Amino acid sequence: MGGGETTDRRFNMTVGVNVTNVLNHLNPGGYVGTLTSPQFGEPTSVNTGFGGGGFGGRGGGGTANNRRLDMSIRLSF
Repeated sequence: MGGGETTDRRFNMTVGVNVTNVLNHLNPGGYVGTLTSPQFGEPTSVNTGFGGGGFGGRGGGGTANNRRLDMSIRLSF
């Protein structure tokens, strides 16, 4: 965990924020690869979740391309 400055105070609190997909950008999954298809080069699906992480390793989220905001507070003494 990131260090920071050393202080002579008894308690120290660090606050952190991590934002993923803040502009809500669409993340396509796969593309049509058949050259004769009229949909050639168009996305066929959307990537879902954020892959891994989450509570208990169950994934980042059920809905595709959702924004995610993680906040943390660390108290050292």
